Amino acid sequence: MSGKVLTYDGKQVTVTYEVKRCIHASECVHGAPEVFNPEAKPWVTPDGASVDKLTAVIERCPTGALHYVRKDGGTAEMPSARNSITVSANGPLYLRGQVQILDAAGQVTAREMRVALCRCGASATKPLCDGSHAKAGFVDAAAVAPTALRSDRVDTADGVLRITLLKNAPLQVRGPFDLVGAAAKISDCNEAWLCRCGGSKNRPFCDGTHKKIGFSG
Repeated sequence: MSGKVLTYDGKQVTVTYEVKRCIHASECVHGAPEVFNPEAKPWVTPDGASVDKLTAVIERCPTGALHYVRKDGGTAEMPSARNSITVSANGPLYLRGQVQILDAAGQVTAREMRVALCRCGASATKPLCDGSHAKAGFVDAAAVAPTALRSDRVDTADGVLRITLLKNAPLQVRGPFDLVGAAAKISDCNEAWLCRCGGSKNRPFCDGTHKKIGFSG
């Protein structure tokens, strides 16, 4: 899942930027414009703000495009205390916490604390979101309904949220998480099948539409 990574060294912190994961959510630009300036070269100047401010802003990056390594002995980023999946209106799924992404064979391909996953079906970098939902005209109000979640229990003792990528199929989600929609939050979930073809009439959940429309991914 990794792509081109740019590195920006400061006196007390190093910032890394994975280009293909950025969908211009602009948390960085709004949070620390003295560090992140898209019009400048380089566009990241780590010494422009205090380390504590800079790291706090980076941790708000919802896609995981930005990360940091402290050189001052300060605390490294820790995963959120609770795993969460936020369904964004007309946009991707934002995941936070102890997240593992697995292939269809069950092998871990990535470990994340922050990541944005495509749910419109149009991304060229699946399973990651690349911003294609805007060009594709994807529209979804980000509503969530508790009755759509599976009720059977799975082993979640290690606290890890596992996202399995099944070929041409939805996301299989297993592990403890809170599902957050535009107007509702469902706490203490532990299993779901989430649409990633963009066609389900029961979004964010899968209703089998991927088979009818020939989803590939």
